[in-house]
Amino acid sequence: MLHKPAGWHSVEVRSSSGGEVLSRWIAVQFAAQARLPDGGLVHRLDQCTSGCMIAARDASVHGMLREAVSGRGSMHIKKVYLALVRPGIAPQGRFELVFSSRHKGSTKATVRRDGEGELGECSWRVVRAAEKTSDNGIDAATTPLAFDLIEVEIHGPGRRHQIRAGMAFTGHPLAGDALYRGAPLNPKWSAGCFTLHAWRVEIGDLLVESPRPTWAIV
Repeated sequence: MLHKPAGWHSVEVRSSSGGEVLSRWIAVQFAAQARLPDGGLVHRLDQCTSGCMIAARDASVHGMLREAVSGRGSMHIKKVYLALVRPGIAPQGRFELVFSSRHKGSTKATVRRDGEGELGECSWRVVRAAEKTSDNGIDAATTPLAFDLIEVEIHGPGRRHQIRAGMAFTGHPLAGDALYRGAPLNPKWSAGCFTLHAWRVEIGDLLVESPRPTWAIV
């Protein structure tokens, strides 16, 4: 299990030129894993998403974990994220939506209640509700306390932008996620990234938590 900092790419892509890439770092630190696809990583996170990533150390385990992450294997993997969202979300809830890509060149995911696409399911619970403040200044409106902090669990295989697009569809986009019309967050809290953190991964009896980012401290 590895921790990916916000702003790092998971694997090499065309847009990663000059940026930090986790799979490249793995190949340098662990020479044996350089022979595995993507340095042994079995899934990806968006560049702005920080937190836990699963990597295998040999080919047989890599294949098994890939199957588990895709939802096809017998092994169950539980993934829980932290996110800041537009205030006023229900204390707990669940969505089951259909995700599909937009036309070529668009980075957004299209979300519908039904129709063609890939089914994505998440549940959430509020960890800390937004605090009301009498200070209407810009700084007060762009701090983590101005948003609801939630735990989000992905059920089944993850879809592209599942939490980001799914929460926006519910009317509660992530703080700092301009792509899905999320309200801005002061850059000092998230270095200009949206607020999504892969906090906890459970594989069988193994439980790993990645340290919370500053915007998620309760």
